[in-house]
Amino acid sequence: MATKENHAKIEFDKYLKKWAVENNRFKNGVDIGCGTMRVDDMIPSMDRQPDYKYAHAQFVWDCHDLELFNDGKLDFIFSSHCLEDFADIPVVFYNWWNKLKINGLMLLLLPDIQGGRYPKSGQPGSNPSHRVDVGKEYMHKMLEDLKIKQNIRYEILQEDTIPHTESSSIDFVIKRIK
Repeated sequence: MATKENHAKIEFDKYLKKWAVENNRFKNGVDIGCGTMRVDDMIPSMDRQPDYKYAHAQFVWDCHDLELFNDGKLDFIFSSHCLEDFADIPVVFYNWWNKLKINGLMLLLLPDIQGGRYPKSGQPGSNPSHRVDVGKEYMHKMLEDLKIKQNIRYEILQEDTIPHTESSSIDFVIKRIK
C-alpha cells in the first residue's frame, strides 16, 4: 500500500514520467517541493523546509522564485502538492514558468479541491499548509489570466484526476509555447 510520502513518486512514475522520458527531458529539470521523497535521483530536488526530514533535498531554498535557475533554461519543472502552499499562486507559477525553455513542460500534481474530496483551506481536516483552494477551474482561469496579463503561451497536454483512497489529485502537463 502506498504511503502519503511516496504518492508523488508513484504518481510521477505512473502519470508524468513518460512526458520527461519520451521527450528526453531528464537532462535539465527540477523537482520543486520534494518533501520527504525525491521522485527520481536524476532530477535535482528542492524544498523550502530546513527540517531534518527534508535533508535529502539537494537545495533548501524558497521555492517561490527559483533564483537558482536562469530564465528559459529548464526542460521541465515537476511539483507535487506544493503550488497550493503559496498565497500568490499566479506570481509563483509565473516565476516558475519563466525558467522553462520554449517547449518546456510544467508537470504539476495538485489537490482536486473542486472534486470535493479535499477539505477546503481552513476547514476541519484541511492541510494547514494550503493557502489556496486549487482545482481544474482554478488552474484554467489562472492560465487564461496569465495569458492576458503576462502574455504566456501554453498548451495543456494532459489533465487527469488521479484517485486515491482518501482524496484525489489532478495532474497537469502544460507546455510552454512561443
